[in-house]
Amino acid sequence: MEESALVAAAKASPDAFAALYDRTQPEVYRFAYSLAGNHAGAEDLTAEAYRRALIHLPKYEDRGKPFARKAGREVPLMDHDRPIDDWPGMEAVRSEQRCLVQAAVARLPEVQRQVVVLRFGHERSCREIADQLGKTEAAVKQLTYRAVNRLRDILVEAGYEHDG
Repeated sequence: MEESALVAAAKASPDAFAALYDRTQPEVYRFAYSLAGNHAGAEDLTAEAYRRALIHLPKYEDRGKPFARKAGREVPLMDHDRPIDDWPGMEAVRSEQRCLVQAAVARLPEVQRQVVVLRFGHERSCREIADQLGKTEAAVKQLTYRAVNRLRDILVEAGYEHDG
């Protein structure tokens, strides 16, 4: 049975959720393990993912993304739409996000990469960047705009979801 059919069945009957769980649990567990770094933590995160998935299942909309990705991504990052800053695995989440963003920045053209690093990494003004790179301030603003849009596309392609 396809995943979309499993989701529809689970929406109609909570008892059918078990089949959806069986199909998607390995992927959610692997993601949880990459965050927790141990089996006990991964099991806790996976259980929390599916607890929340079951609660929010009536509002779930199939947008072509795997259910496991949606279920797994939300749990370690959010608690009732507020970040969990005291969660023990939060540093691992931040590290994963940092690595994903660094890889995305590395895919930018050289001049866009320089602008992003100077603007957001070194907190330089557009004027300072323009002086350093020998460009106009307007050119730096345009490069920043294009770089941010390209980063957004790269991150979405990589599966990164952020509502903020």
